[in-house]
This record gives sequence, structure tokens and C-alpha cells, in this order.
Amino acid sequence: MSTATDNYEMIRLDRIRFAYQDESRLLENLSFSIQRGERVCLLGRNGSGKSTLLRLIAGLLNPTAGEIFVNGVSTTDHKRQRELRRQIGFIFQNPEDQIISTTVETDIAFALENFGVAQDIMRQKVSEYADRFELKELLHRHPLTLSAGEKQRTALASVMVVQPQVLLLDEPTSFLDYRGRQRLLATAFGERSYTIVGATQYAQEVLQYDRVVFLDQGRLLFIGSNEKFAQTEQWKQMTTTTSARMREGIGTNTLVDTGSSPLRGARLEMCSVSFGYSGGQKVIDGLSMGVSPGRITAVMGDSGCGKTTLALLLAGLVKPSAGVIRLGSQEVNAKELSRQVAVLFQFPESGFFAESVLEEVAFGVRDLHLNSGEIEQKVRIALKMVGLDFDTFAGRNPFVLSAGERRRVAIASVLIMERPTILFDEATLGLDWEGRKTMVRLLRDMRNSGKTIVLMTHDVEFAAKTADDIVLMDRGAVVWQGAIAAPDLPRRFIVDHFGAKAFAE
Repeated sequence: MSTATDNYEMIRLDRIRFAYQDESRLLENLSFSIQRGERVCLLGRNGSGKSTLLRLIAGLLNPTAGEIFVNGVSTTDHKRQRELRRQIGFIFQNPEDQIISTTVETDIAFALENFGVAQDIMRQKVSEYADRFELKELLHRHPLTLSAGEKQRTALASVMVVQPQVLLLDEPTSFLDYRGRQRLLATAFGERSYTIVGATQYAQEVLQYDRVVFLDQGRLLFIGSNEKFAQTEQWKQMTTTTSARMREGIGTNTLVDTGSSPLRGARLEMCSVSFGYSGGQKVIDGLSMGVSPGRITAVMGDSGCGKTTLALLLAGLVKPSAGVIRLGSQEVNAKELSRQVAVLFQFPESGFFAESVLEEVAFGVRDLHLNSGEIEQKVRIALKMVGLDFDTFAGRNPFVLSAGERRRVAIASVLIMERPTILFDEATLGLDWEGRKTMVRLLRDMRNSGKTIVLMTHDVEFAAKTADDIVLMDRGAVVWQGAIAAPDLPRRFIVDHFGAKAFAE
């Protein structure tokens, strides 16, 4: 692949080392350069240092040793920080990390205002980028009331509007639906005006880049072209999606005592349910659907279609304004649902409070009058189920873990409560390829134990490999539901909304 760069060094890393306080060294002796207009992809397992490296390039962290230059300016040169800020655009994995204003319009305009852009030009730019990212109808909404995908589009517009020279992407497509991903990739990669350094866990996105930098435990394991990386064992591991191991259950990783049976789920039904947030239009409108125990149901639809609100209703965290919810054959209220249904939301890490992984995971069983040994055993099993070694992680502070590691801790915190019904809202966000395979095996194991499993997801490949049933949503309503192998599956809807034929093949 030709790079179309002009041989001008835009970014240079000179023997970079970094460690967080009280942590072992995370990045070790990294040295390489990136040319202007070049696109470099950061790959590696969870905890390999990708996000930390991006923050170092952005000047948000200072290296423990070594130096980083962006367009000839050291990231530790505090006198030229404003100059660097104008040149660098950083798009975080979690869009809430960079939302700072009270409306979408003022959030997009914030950086322009800081840089002293004239009012008439500012209005023109805000309108242009709101249109580009399909935010025109949301300009007067508070960003925190938006769906995750809408928040990410707002964050993208607020960064891209200043047209930075360097674009740092920390898995920015994780929260986007198919059309949102296409929009981001077209905007960022449509021309060579940006130098791009991006981290991703999606193998298909690697092809957008010129070179690959693969990190392993903070060390540079590979640097080279896409063509050369495609010949490596690392690429093979990333792109191997089916195997005998994935089709097996975990089997022995049960959280219950030997001789007892796991809590089995019951059929969960919504009948003509409607719901709208205060002062707004209905988010869920006359929705009817059902999910069965011993099956995995994937709920899919574009950003803003109501998937997360549906999860809130099923978990009893909000009450429907109309309609009823049944568990088994009985109508249940929100309080009863909250005792039967566990839910893992899109940003579960934001609720962390404990100083160790052990305490964080154990919180859900502290009121069961167990002794410390029994609690520790349950935590061991829960961590093992999500692929985390107890001895390595139990004593670590969850706030300094990678995004994927934090996600696994959050999942373990839900699993340890042994609820018969579990909802996962975008369960694979932040997980590397090994974490995604672990999730597939884990979900199948829970299904085989009779639990009721519901996945709200944009991840088409994950749903295709995992789900038994599909619920397709559009604008707060169910447009189709049934078995994933059903002959009447609306293939055109799948292709148009998710860009894949995974369910049809």
C-alpha cells in the first residue's frame, strides 16, 4: 500500500518508558517515527499500553524517561502546549470522557471558541460538522441524554471541527453502529490531510492503515506494513474467529456450591410497553417481545433506537408508562425485576469505587453472610470465568487497568451475583480478540445452565457467533424477532443497518 506521505517526520518517539505510580513499568524503550500523512495502527492485547501511548503522544501524560516530539515540538515543552493542542485531536474510547458542555451545539463549538475563531465562521463550522455527523436535530440536546453512538458522533464532531494535523483514535468506533463507523472512517481516512495514530480491536479496520505497531506487555513486538503483519502469528490469532475451543462451554466454572444447581431463568416478556424520558418523546413505543431461558437473544438496531432504554425497563430500573412486563407467567413490578435481573451497562467501569479488584468484584455478595474464604473463592471463580488470573489482578487498583481489563472486572462483578437473567449492553466493548472469545464461551456456558441471556449489541460478528434469537429494533419498536436461522429473517434490514451478511450466510 502506498502511503502518499512527504517524508516529513510528524511524530518521533525516542526511547520512551512509562509507568503509573505504584505500578510496574507499562511501556519499555519505544523508539519509532511517523511521517506526515501516514496512518499507523496500534494493536495489542488488553493492558499492552495502547491507550497510554496515545495519551503520551497527546501530551496528556509525561514519559518516565525519553522524549516525544510532535511536529518538532516536545510534548513536555509547557511553553508550547497551546500550539500542540491546536495540532492534535484526540478521540477517546468513551465519548463521555470528552463531553464538556451542556448542548451538542456548544460542545462542537467549544474548541473553536477557545482558539478565538470568529463567530460567523464558528457558526458555519458547527453547522457543517453537525450535518456531516448527522447531529442537526440534536444540537440543542444535552450530550449526556444521547445514546452512546450519538455521544461518540458529538465527540468526533467537536474534535474534527478544528481540523487538527494529528488525529489520535483510541478505539473510537467501539460505541458506533455500522453507519456511524462508516461515517467516521470516511471522514478520518478519506484524505491524507491527517497524520493518524489509532488503536483498534477490529481486524477489518486494520486495513485502513499503512503500518502496524504491535505492543506486547509494553514492548514493541512488531512494526511494519499491513502486508508483512498479515503474515504474522498475531494477525492469525486476531482473525481466527471459530474453533473447537470456542464451541466448548467452560463447564467447571460454576459459581454455585458443588451439588447445587445454578439459578435458571424464566421467560421474560414485554407486552405493549411504552416509555419516554421526562419532557421528551417516547423512546419505547408499544413494544412487545419475549426472551426465553436457555437461549441467547441479541437485540440489535441503530444508535438511538432504544436498546439501552429497553435494558433499563427489563432490569426494573425505570417503570414503563404503559404496558406490562411478565416474568414466567406472572406480571412483575420494577422491584421484583431488580431482584431477578442483573445488567451490565455500556460504561460499568464508571461505577467502580473499590481500591482493589477483589473488593470490587466481591461487593455483590458481601451481604450473604459468607466468611472471607468463601468470598475469595467466589471472586476467584468469577475472575476465571472472564479470563483474569486471581493472583495477578485481585490486589490491583481497578482504576489503573486497561479499558478491556476493567470491562472484564465489571462482568465478573455481575456474574458473582448469580442472577437467573442477565442483560449485557455492548458486552464486547474494549475487549481484545482473546476477551471476545472468552465472552462467547462464557455466554454459551450460561445459556447451557438455563439462564436467560439478553445482549444489546452493535457487534454483528459477535451476535452471529453467539445468539440463538434476534430482536431487530428501529425507532423504539420491534420490527422483527425470531430465531437467527429463521428463513424469514429480514436480510435487507441486516445488510442496510449493520453492513454485513453474517446472519444470511
